[in-house]
Amino acid sequence: MRVALTTVVAVLAVLAEPVLGEMRPLTEFTVTTSLNSVNEATRARIVDGDFALGSTSVAIFNDNSDNQILTGADNPWVQIDFGEGKQATIGDVDVYGNLENQLTPFSCMMAMLVSQASGLDYVAYQAARGNNAEVLAVCGRGMTAGVVTDNPNTGVIVGVSDSPCTNAGCLTLAGNGDPVEDDTTACTGQSGAKRLILPTDVGYHDGAGGPPPGEGKFTVNCGNKAGRYLYVQLVGLQRQLWVGEIKAVYEAAPAAPAPETPTPAPETETPAPAPAVSCTAETQYVSNNVCVACPSESTSEGTDATFCTCSVNRYAKKSGNTWTCEPCKTGQKKAATKIPSTEGEDVSDCTAPTSCAADHYLTVDADSGKDYCEACPAGSTSSDGSSRTCTCGGTQYFDDDECKACPSTSTCPSPPCSALTE
Repeated sequence: MRVALTTVVAVLAVLAEPVLGEMRPLTEFTVTTSLNSVNEATRARIVDGDFALGSTSVAIFNDNSDNQILTGADNPWVQIDFGEGKQATIGDVDVYGNLENQLTPFSCMMAMLVSQASGLDYVAYQAARGNNAEVLAVCGRGMTAGVVTDNPNTGVIVGVSDSPCTNAGCLTLAGNGDPVEDDTTACTGQSGAKRLILPTDVGYHDGAGGPPPGEGKFTVNCGNKAGRYLYVQLVGLQRQLWVGEIKAVYEAAPAAPAPETPTPAPETETPAPAPAVSCTAETQYVSNNVCVACPSESTSEGTDATFCTCSVNRYAKKSGNTWTCEPCKTGQKKAATKIPSTEGEDVSDCTAPTSCAADHYLTVDADSGKDYCEACPAGSTSSDGSSRTCTCGGTQYFDDDECKACPSTSTCPSPPCSALTE
């Protein structure tokens, strides 16, 4: 009886797995790529159902000129969108490489593995270009061994996600090029790896020296992952992504609805908030629903203003909870300041002048250490705007911060006088 029950449980577990059917083209769905210049008609060829050798393939890196092939693209990708509000449950996926212009009876899949940045310029170039007789040497039997290296600029990842690909790629990668540990989108290749870097993972048979994929494809197992998007991304810098066709074993259906949020229990009724106060424009502002007078030399805007603004060339000084708009020293400048939106300012927040008006001179403020403009004493003048001294008249001398006339019984030896000469 125990054996029979175990058998029933195993059968029920198998029946619970969705039955997805056969490998099918994805002709009814939308294709997007990392290369914006690939137009809609060209993108549609990736799901047009034509995967015969010699059929049109799509280059998803810069453009299809020889010099741009050598440059490649960083983390290029192609993405199938099953539609807004839908999800596809996906089993196996077939990815076809460059099917056109091949001089060999197979599609070269080496471009799925190698890159310019991995130091394999010649291999990556020929594998992507696919229309040179030397492809035989690069892509054929026995030549795949030794060209594949495990570095962050090699390999291909196929995955299923509910998030669309972006300029940064289709998934988050670790520093070594593998998907991060908590990634749930990547499918697995023949080796069980999520990042495919082995020739056998992209269709080569019997090890690295075996023949290339005669049908021009490789297959991954997505294990019935469900998502709106199916993606193929090359990993790393200077990559050349050629795609001839993408097919899948899948079943598309509306996305599962989000779990319902329980209706919260009714809350006790709270009293309506007090009506907003209306203060006097220009002279008051609102604080904690109370009108507060603006400090002298500041104004507010509107009856619901929440701050006042000190006028230009004044700084917002805070003493305890009291705000004042204090003037900068003569000649100093400062932009208008909102209060009480700052932590308070002092005279050092004013900007020192570099020159003064006529009959003024530059001097240092002891409080801030910055220059300001001081008026010359009566009867004296300054030579220019950057002067730091003033000069008394020819018949005057300077004493006690002012210019004084020489007594009629004395003369000044030369202006300015600093002392009497009897």
